[in-house]
Amino acid sequence: MLKRTDIFPAKAKLPWYHRPIFYFASVLFLFALILALTIVGASRPDRAVTKKASATTTERLDQTVHADGQVAKKLDQALQDNHFSGTALLVKNGHIVLHQGYGKANVEKNEANGPKTTFPVASTAKILTAILVSQAVDAGKLSYESKLSDYYPNVLNADQITVRDLLTMTSGLKQSKQPDSFTSDADNVDFSAANAESSGGVIGTGSGWTYQPINYRLLAGILMKVTGKPFQTLANQAFNQKAKLGILFYPTFKKAANFAKAYQFGSESERDVLPVEYQRETGTGNVSMTTGQLYQLYRLFFSNKLDKNPQQLLSQHLPAHYVSGLYGYGSVYEGHGIFSGYESNTVVSNKGKNAIILLSNQYDGDHSFQKLGQQFFTELTGQAAP
Repeated sequence: MLKRTDIFPAKAKLPWYHRPIFYFASVLFLFALILALTIVGASRPDRAVTKKASATTTERLDQTVHADGQVAKKLDQALQDNHFSGTALLVKNGHIVLHQGYGKANVEKNEANGPKTTFPVASTAKILTAILVSQAVDAGKLSYESKLSDYYPNVLNADQITVRDLLTMTSGLKQSKQPDSFTSDADNVDFSAANAESSGGVIGTGSGWTYQPINYRLLAGILMKVTGKPFQTLANQAFNQKAKLGILFYPTFKKAANFAKAYQFGSESERDVLPVEYQRETGTGNVSMTTGQLYQLYRLFFSNKLDKNPQQLLSQHLPAHYVSGLYGYGSVYEGHGIFSGYESNTVVSNKGKNAIILLSNQYDGDHSFQKLGQQFFTELTGQAAP
């Protein structure tokens, strides 16, 4: 008996492109293609995205950015007119509007200064010591109210001086005699402790305040005592191994291919810097950075990436405005350093999103670029620089 095909239709043989296995395979192929395109796109960002990268992008901080905007162009011209030798970085709202070098980093080799040039930053580096103190406080190894007498009991008035007094340079101490030789960072701090004198300032207040590097040398000594590690080891672990900044320490930076030598202002005569001048700056300035590294340091600090509570570290003893390597006035902070032909000038605000950084390898007392940096920071942001 024949089956009625209207009720029991015969199973027709389907073409290969209508079979379920074909649809399943097609879906798998499309999924794999989309995934591959996504991965390739992520590894090769388009030019528009790269161009708009913020100043926190490592690539941008290593590259020259020509003056963009009226203020940046005016600064560029002013630096040229004033024979600036060094590297300048200008950032507004997290975006670079100027980043370029001026003059020579190495006259003998005819190497120009630029974003990759590293400069001794002198006293601007004191913020590194302050951050290490805050990290020791966070780890429970130290307190801002710890007494200097716990570590250096023979220093004048040590039982009245706290860690915070050292951070704000309101310890009432100074050091007139400097070592003429160097054996170790610990011995260098011991020399400072043995040669501490009264500065005439009132301990724990801004009354009679004066800038005295001995405060940060003693802080470096305290850090070595509470951690059992050399100061450079502590700094390298915190800022290079963990924060990935890539900053250099003496004597390593002297051998760097991108190191800026110091020259007499307006000439090609190299400055004579004795090794002990670098060596004795334990915790106070024997560090070199590029403009980009210094800017990134500020961004990390003000965004709580290096310290759990930066505002606690920035607590001042007014009327003195100095603390942790910075002069603070409201939300604007300034750093300044001078060292044997080098000058560093920084002004930052808006949690590090606005900044001007000028690192120079030609300096003397008659040719500071501090006021120029302040002027153009104000023009850029509308905020009064310290």
